[in-house]
Amino acid sequence: MFGQVMSVVLSFLGISAFAKDKEGKSFMLSTQKEQLKNKYGDKFLTEFEKDLTEFEKSGKAAEEAVTDEVKAQLEADRDKNAKDLKEAREKIKALDAKVAERDAEIAKLGKEETKDAGIHVEGGAADMTKKFKPDMTLAHNMYLDAAFKGAAYSGDSTIETSELQKEFGKYVSSERIEIIKGLLSTTESTSYMSTVVTDKVEIRAQQAAIDSVLQQFVPKWTPKGKSKFTPLTIKNYKCKINVPITPSDIMEDILGYLYDENLKPEDMPVVKYILHQLIFPKLDEEREIALAIGEFKETTATQDGDDATDANEVMDGYLTQLKKYKAEAKVPITWLLDGVKLEDAKLVEQIESAVGAVKPLYKKKTMFIHADPDLIIRYGKAYRKLYPWLKNEDGEKIKVDFSRFTFAPLEGMRGTGAFFITPKENFKHLQSKDPQRTKVWMQGENYDVKIFAEWWEAVGFWLAEAIFAYLPPEEAEGSSTSQGGGL
Repeated sequence: MFGQVMSVVLSFLGISAFAKDKEGKSFMLSTQKEQLKNKYGDKFLTEFEKDLTEFEKSGKAAEEAVTDEVKAQLEADRDKNAKDLKEAREKIKALDAKVAERDAEIAKLGKEETKDAGIHVEGGAADMTKKFKPDMTLAHNMYLDAAFKGAAYSGDSTIETSELQKEFGKYVSSERIEIIKGLLSTTESTSYMSTVVTDKVEIRAQQAAIDSVLQQFVPKWTPKGKSKFTPLTIKNYKCKINVPITPSDIMEDILGYLYDENLKPEDMPVVKYILHQLIFPKLDEEREIALAIGEFKETTATQDGDDATDANEVMDGYLTQLKKYKAEAKVPITWLLDGVKLEDAKLVEQIESAVGAVKPLYKKKTMFIHADPDLIIRYGKAYRKLYPWLKNEDGEKIKVDFSRFTFAPLEGMRGTGAFFITPKENFKHLQSKDPQRTKVWMQGENYDVKIFAEWWEAVGFWLAEAIFAYLPPEEAEGSSTSQGGGL
């Protein structure tokens, strides 16, 4: 790499070798330094002088770096660039000709009378297809581009945070929907829920489950079909992320990612890497757990720099809600195997017993048994031990015999030993319907940047009578006997 840079420098300066001192070491004249500085900048000059000194430590003259192989490679690159430039010019010329042809056609049609003008629609269709393009003149993009191409001056990773903040704002404005989807992407558990789009701070079910409508005819109004249900309140929670990042510390990671993914810097700008490779994956992981076992706690932070709340303190997860309902003993949820501890030797029988306790109205529905993944593994092993001659044709999709219920492992429930059964339409995930309530922005501060995001999200259940849940005895201390409200 140094040989190629050396050849370019010598060619630019119009010399075949540098001046030498008494020890035979190369040095540049002040005019030569000024020429390089004006052409390539201070960073390049500093790095080149450093590389020049390092190369000659081995006793070689700097000019020896320009080998025949280096010359051949430079000539090949020059020929290729010349060919690419020629082809690009030919394409531009052809496009210019097409544009001129279309402009002439448009001018001609504009003079002709139109029989049917149709309906004129106001709107910016072009804006709908606008996609983000990074500014390759900004320092961080130039650095990555140079490093990606193997330039000798790629070692200086000083990042202008003001430029990064400016690019972040442009990226957010043009990729807003993609970013919102990244913040609220489908996690393992939300794929089993039905989504409610709302901007309310809490919601309750407004529709009833009708218990019966059929009756014997009499010529009188005898209303039947009184609804019987217990709507549950689902509270909405405002969440946020505050993530400090030092761009210069992650530039090598970004470059490594570009190489691994075979992308160019303009295809994966720094701001996109920060969001999609650093923040969103961790956010998905923490959301999955918070949606399951999170327990909301009021923050004690009153000023900048105070301790942030734990990830599991931003909302009440669905399992946390079930535990609270169990402790209150006021909600008519059907508690399965109440007070019974699951044992491997009896696990198959116990699960079948739990499934059998589901109300008749719901037994005909195809539903999932949302469960601790470890519990599902225990069940699979217990079933195989009990029926070793049977083969599981469905792989990890374990279905309980003689039922329409299939296990669904939810990572957020791992280690809890719990499971519950409910229709998808009763298992709710709340999201904001107003995109403006989801905010994403960046602030620059010295060599660091701060990423901010705010949104509303929650999880819960619609009707109590449609929930059939099991909580291990140790997870429900102090709770009363089973409630079994019925449809």
